[in-house]
Amino acid sequence: MPYRRLPPGTRHLLALASAAALAAPAAPAHAETCTSTEREALPEALPMRDFAIRLGARIDACATEARRPDAERFCAEHRIECSAARVRDFVRVRTLFEMTRDGGPFRLRWSITDRDPTARHIWAAWRQKPPLASSDAPSATAECDELSALFAGLARRLDVRGVGLFWPTSNHTIAAWDVTPAVRVLVPTSQIFLACDATFDRTTFLPSKQRVVYELRATDVPDAVPVPRALATFLLDQIAHYAGASLDVLAMLRMHRALRFDSSLPAACGADAVAAAKSLRARPLSPPDRRALMRYGSTELGLAAPSVEETLERLAR
Repeated sequence: MPYRRLPPGTRHLLALASAAALAAPAAPAHAETCTSTEREALPEALPMRDFAIRLGARIDACATEARRPDAERFCAEHRIECSAARVRDFVRVRTLFEMTRDGGPFRLRWSITDRDPTARHIWAAWRQKPPLASSDAPSATAECDELSALFAGLARRLDVRGVGLFWPTSNHTIAAWDVTPAVRVLVPTSQIFLACDATFDRTTFLPSKQRVVYELRATDVPDAVPVPRALATFLLDQIAHYAGASLDVLAMLRMHRALRFDSSLPAACGADAVAAAKSLRARPLSPPDRRALMRYGSTELGLAAPSVEETLERLAR
């Protein structure tokens, strides 16, 4: 897909698409269906194609309400129509990014592995040793191109087109999403060469560095690859507990987790993580924010029946 950049100064807010289009349901799932996977009777193993269906439904149910305002801002900034289909795509891509990035809720850790740009090794590690719900250890270790392949491959399975690998430098890989021929979003799945606050669509890399973004092949991880029940439960439960949280809470938890993992986040970002936790202690928090913080406190900090305040107090040290 050829890329052309909007002229400087044109990223101003425009009128959004009609309220009726935005109000249309993006998927049949709703927030009330965002429940723990542990209550479901999952089979012993699901083929990858079936797991992806459940993953998409879980994201739609748990994240749409929280990410809709972010989608509206995104469309306005990039001067694109904010149709129901585009809101759905944004919610799925933005949620997958938060889950799969270094230090995200899927608990992936960045490190140099010298492996090919594929997600196969991540899935193999997960299948061999499914992550435990309560653990302060990484679920798998992968390099920047592997993290980006995982993100791009899952986006493809969730029917979001135009997502592939992007090389901002000769020795580094991130992901990119060509939303339209004129709008390219850079997706840094690790913090290599970036500041502490770099994130989705906010990097110092040049979108024009690569002329074409090729979608990751659907065969990167074949349809028939089995996803064990324990692995599916962990991944879907992390969506249920974290996907509806605010981007501020997700960013703070990701910084804290990545620093614990000694991964791609610079150690100097520790001060930012502490400041973010202190800031959150001084403001009201939504039920999804509180749910995410309590999940983090109980499963990764090892706090017994933690309150939100106790979790934030620990994070603010």
